[in-house]
Amino acid sequence: MKKYDVYLMPDAIKDLEDVYTYIADKSGFPERAWAYIEKLRNQCDELAIAPIRGHKRDDLMKDLRIVPIDKKALAAIVMDGANQTVLILNIFYGGRDYESLMSKRDS
Repeated sequence: MKKYDVYLMPDAIKDLEDVYTYIADKSGFPERAWAYIEKLRNQCDELAIAPIRGHKRDDLMKDLRIVPIDKKALAAIVMDGANQTVLILNIFYGGRDYESLMSKRDS
């Protein structure tokens, strides 16, 4: 079975930081927020084994896929089969309008 290298791009890292801050502030339990971020990271790492998931969204960006990684989180990914890499561009939490955010990405 092929294994892909999975990379979190800077916007995805920022998204995880924002999710951490939001949950830590809202709940008052930073350890709960950290546990959730670890869960999301583990779900992202699972894309190494089977990256062709989710919904293809070429209408928003060439080769873009939107993949659910949790009940409340989606990842925007681009897979490069030739180089066996998965780039996680963004992680959208809590119903953020990823369509609008991704369409503004190139603006």
